Amino acid sequence: MAGDRRKRTSPRVQRGPREIRSLKGHYRNTEFRSLLEVRFAQELEQRQIAWKYEPERIGAGHYLVDFYLPDLKCWVEVKGRFEPRDDLLLPNVAINLKRERGERLFLYMQDEAYLVGSKDFKRLTQDEFWAALTAPPADQ
Repeated sequence: MAGDRRKRTSPRVQRGPREIRSLKGHYRNTEFRSLLEVRFAQELEQRQIAWKYEPERIGAGHYLVDFYLPDLKCWVEVKGRFEPRDDLLLPNVAINLKRERGERLFLYMQDEAYLVGSKDFKRLTQDEFWAALTAPPADQ
């Protein structure tokens, strides 16, 4: 709609066919699906944050979240490309994690990050993202 000027609360969905597949990578005896995931794991190591890669599928949709940070009780999905299905599935995963485990879900992209809520994506700067991971969860 031309007159609809609502503020977008989720990452920009990239449309069109996927032409480039992610380059896989290895780090600490783990095979990752993308080099962005490798860089994220390296950043976690530098910050001395314990992590597990793709430890389990979550919720009825069996979504495979990339990272679990057990000491912080957080999950992080690392995305190079935000797709329409992510706009639907990630909030459902966030609902499940909060309700069943009291845990939070974050979305990390190369240039932006989000705290995923049941109805929206709260945009975070990179500094806010790293601070939010280590901060105790607020009621969301």
